[in-house]
Amino acid sequence: MLAIFVLLTGLSVSYSVQNRAETAQFDSLQGLVYGIISAANVVEGNQLVVNEAALPDTRLNLATNGLYAEIIDNTGRQLWASKSITDFVPPVVYTPIGQWTSERVRQKSRPTVHRLQLATVWELDNGEELPFIVQAVADAQILEGQLRRFDRTLWTSLLASVLGLLLVQLVILHISLKPLRTIGSEVGEIEQGHRESLSEQVPTEIKPLTSSINALLISEKNRHQQYRHLLDDLAHSLKTPLSVLNNMGGKSSDTTTRLSTEEANTITTQTEQMQSMLNRYLQRAALRTPQYLTSAASPLPAVQRICESLSKIYASPAVRFNVDIDESFLVRVPESDLFEILGNVLENACKYGATDLHIQSDNDTHTLLITDNGPGFPEALLSQLTRRGVRADTTSEGQGLGLAASFELMKSYGGELKLANTSDGSAKVSLHFA
Repeated sequence: MLAIFVLLTGLSVSYSVQNRAETAQFDSLQGLVYGIISAANVVEGNQLVVNEAALPDTRLNLATNGLYAEIIDNTGRQLWASKSITDFVPPVVYTPIGQWTSERVRQKSRPTVHRLQLATVWELDNGEELPFIVQAVADAQILEGQLRRFDRTLWTSLLASVLGLLLVQLVILHISLKPLRTIGSEVGEIEQGHRESLSEQVPTEIKPLTSSINALLISEKNRHQQYRHLLDDLAHSLKTPLSVLNNMGGKSSDTTTRLSTEEANTITTQTEQMQSMLNRYLQRAALRTPQYLTSAASPLPAVQRICESLSKIYASPAVRFNVDIDESFLVRVPESDLFEILGNVLENACKYGATDLHIQSDNDTHTLLITDNGPGFPEALLSQLTRRGVRADTTSEGQGLGLAASFELMKSYGGELKLANTSDGSAKVSLHFA
């Protein structure tokens, strides 16, 4: 905007000065014509003479100074010429009496000149008329040279002003944006876990922003604490019923029990699995540090580690993983949750018969696309497979929680998990990250 403003200002000033200079040139030549007429007189024999001592501009009496004048009668005969004429003077243009003619005359191999002429008539004492044309000519190069020097001075001063103004603007912006840079560094510290909130010592204009972010961070922290408390309460409330069931399973040898050995073993096994799962999730909830703002990171390391683990688990038949993730593809999801999201999706593909998996990134849509050569998803269940407990294959082991957990985690980070089938009937999972 500054460059456009300066350019338009310079062009406007240059144009205005040029017009004013041309007007001044016309006024100067017009005054010269009037002065020549006032210095002219008619002597005996109706001869027109000019008193050169009374000329309005002494340059007319000096040779080669770029200012010329002459008087021509209506037959083209030169009645008078200034002493300054040493070169070619353009011929006059015959016009009606009283008409002014002003123009710029350009001719090959000759300098450009400004010409002003007036056609007039002198009434003599005997009643006769003496028509003639007064022509004043000025070298255009003199005015053009002055305008060029003015333009150089104008653009030089404008450029210097622009550079000075830019430096002032940079200083002002540096000082004005310092609070925002401070907030940016504090957000980075929050992402790394070195601080819990933003500083409130900020200018009035951005204080509502920092206050809102701090309120959001406090709310998120309280939500995580409430989540852990609920898990602790759940564990405490289930501890006694699980112990009772476990004890019932252990009394299977008692003759008074109504449970068979098989039923007792089933109860014992299932209660132990429930207790183990409960302890595992409680441990995860206790160890996971709440991350209110997660720094962007590449999912490539997590994908590579998951693929390496699954290659060992599903070794026969061997599963081939084709990973094509751009290094510039970054997501804002903690590594632990990223492992759970990708692990559930990739393990499902391997579990249900896929032997060739493709994982590729799309920077334009910020999406990870996972395709395989397996049997695909049942079309009738596509919209339900992300719900808890819904499974496409009920013959294999599982609780139908993997895709649902991944779906909920993606949703909690502002993303989306979509299931679809490719044109050849294989499965396609799209992970769109916020």
